[in-house]
Amino acid sequence: MEKRSTGTLAIFTLGALNIILWLVFTPPNDGRPFFINQVAGEMLSTTALILMACNLFLAARPRLLEPYFGGLDQMYQAHKKTAIFAMIFLFAHFLVIPAQNNINLGGDLGITALVGIVILVLLALTTRIPFVGGYIKLRYDQWRLTHRFIGLFFIIGIIHSLIVPAVIVGSPIVSLYVYTIAYSAVAAYVYKELLEGVLRKKHTYIVEEVRKLNRSVVEITLKPQQSRLRHRAGQFLYISFSGDKLLAEAHPFTISSSPNAENVRLAVRAVGDFTQYLYAHLRTGMLAKLEGGYGMFEYKRGGQQQVWVAGGIGITPFLSWIRDFGSQLEQAIDFFYTVREPEEVLYLEEINEAAARYPNFRLHLIYSNKDGRLSAENIVASSGTVEHKEIYLCGPLALIESLRKQFIELGVPARRIHFEEFNFR
Repeated sequence: MEKRSTGTLAIFTLGALNIILWLVFTPPNDGRPFFINQVAGEMLSTTALILMACNLFLAARPRLLEPYFGGLDQMYQAHKKTAIFAMIFLFAHFLVIPAQNNINLGGDLGITALVGIVILVLLALTTRIPFVGGYIKLRYDQWRLTHRFIGLFFIIGIIHSLIVPAVIVGSPIVSLYVYTIAYSAVAAYVYKELLEGVLRKKHTYIVEEVRKLNRSVVEITLKPQQSRLRHRAGQFLYISFSGDKLLAEAHPFTISSSPNAENVRLAVRAVGDFTQYLYAHLRTGMLAKLEGGYGMFEYKRGGQQQVWVAGGIGITPFLSWIRDFGSQLEQAIDFFYTVREPEEVLYLEEINEAAARYPNFRLHLIYSNKDGRLSAENIVASSGTVEHKEIYLCGPLALIESLRKQFIELGVPARRIHFEEFNFR
């Protein structure tokens, strides 16, 4: 098994182990009515508790875990899947657990935790809320703010489990296992919300230049004030700016400069509320806090024959790779860069210089308004068969999904198709 698959497997192994422990070390029957239902209900709820605990760990963005998921983007994808399974177990818990006729604090806390977590998970999985006459669209900062409260409802859920007359107390091994994980997750949540800003290392940079490359893309050049950010070519960072409340929220952007460059360069396209505001209001002299680098989008891990596909602003990780080529290039690379029209092409002169310097680096420029949408068949026609090649994709999600499907149909193994999922919500 690949190392990058072990993270998700570990999460669900922890949940499965909980079920096994309940079956092996089942608490003794204390004579209560519907004892079996109580045991089954608590087994389901504690499994949900463990899955949510794992999500609180992932929310802290631990860089040490990245290799076990295949990058931070895949950690967030695992985060989403785990949340969905946790919801299934929680709902099953309330369907199985015996009904309580008397109203009590423990039961009220359980309902509060369930309703709160369900609402916040649904908000985390969507950017639009149904409303009378249409939808309310959450901005990124609003979405992130609501997401931060999941830990509070998780703690309420733990308190609920401690107050109600639970049968788990009759099985010390199960209890130790569940609450060790749960309390560790609470510690991770407290660290992220209260201590991360102080303890996590961030690098202070100053905005040295803000250059608008066209009507929607701005290039930001950042100069280090003290220690430099360490990153690999193709990685991304989280950045926040001081001096403007709306720019103070940390957002992820791919680094377009070489790891060896003194300054950090970013190319940002104005497509959402935050990036549109940044395009209009970012100024030189502003201070920035950088955290990273994150991601495992690395062509050097691939084989000798490669195909790169950049769509629009998806050029950024490839720029970092190109700027990091060095004296010679070992791989044979066909680089397909697709935009709608010539005005959208970025850094063409620099890319052409790289193509002239490295004979085994070939640029294919596609204007979709004139040449049509780029397809895997177009790529094969220009670069030859692709079954044995490593494919690297970055651009709009629709383009990535379409090309991925087409490459698989042409016989390219899924493990040879590499891309990052920047839909972190």
